[in-house]
Amino acid sequence: MNEENTQRLDQALINSLNIYFEQLGDQKPHALHEMVLEAIEKPLIRYALEKTHGNLSKTAEMLGLSRNTLRKKMNQYRIQSEI
Repeated sequence: MNEENTQRLDQALINSLNIYFEQLGDQKPHALHEMVLEAIEKPLIRYALEKTHGNLSKTAEMLGLSRNTLRKKMNQYRIQSEI
């Protein structure tokens, strides 16, 4: 990924966080790291599974994960392997 694309992703995240904090108002944020990881990781795994036609080995390789870690994350986010 080139630097321009990385900056676009960074800016998209910052824009989303700005909206989150605007909507949060005076309330304290809770588990922000977990919230952001889930918001990004779940659709990323689904996307990779679609691109690899559900092939777990190829999906894990694409994501830079082991198959066991991929399966663990799929269970965590309740993602079915038959996408």
